[in-house]
Amino acid sequence: MSDTPKGPVAFRYNAAAYDSGIIRREEGVCDVCGRPREWFYTGAVYCAGPAPRVCAECLHCGEAARKFDATFITRGSRLVTDPAKADELYHRTPGYPSWQGDFFPYCCDDYCTFLGDVGTEELEAMGIADAVFADYEERGGDPRVREVLQAVGETAGYLFRCLHCGAYHLYVDRE
Repeated sequence: MSDTPKGPVAFRYNAAAYDSGIIRREEGVCDVCGRPREWFYTGAVYCAGPAPRVCAECLHCGEAARKFDATFITRGSRLVTDPAKADELYHRTPGYPSWQGDFFPYCCDDYCTFLGDVGTEELEAMGIADAVFADYEERGGDPRVREVLQAVGETAGYLFRCLHCGAYHLYVDRE
């Protein structure tokens, strides 16, 4: 899990946009700017009509959202109070692949950045499993998840980090 972008732009709320494959290197023409590009968004585009082919740059600057009245994620915490942060999340942030739709948790009155898929094994290897599962349970999560959580599987984990205090947070999605 890396905070360094491997493509042309960095996404504040999705540090894993390139590692997860949601933004992929493939040459083509962007439906937003009409220019030849080499990095394209491959996730869901929530808009009327067929989904446009969106380059990373047009997603990042918000032009894709403006031109197609589109959003790129399913939902984020409703507890974040700043409308500008919600605008950045929904209109300038790529989602991530998940079973039931992506979700971005909050901490310190901001959305957390997505770091990648995790299971119990990965959290233990990182040395953060106890803290992450304690936080997950404090937020109302099922304490039995630790026994079945997989990076890719029927009970999938998604790791986030607060941009302000650095705390890790877990979102769990089930098939």
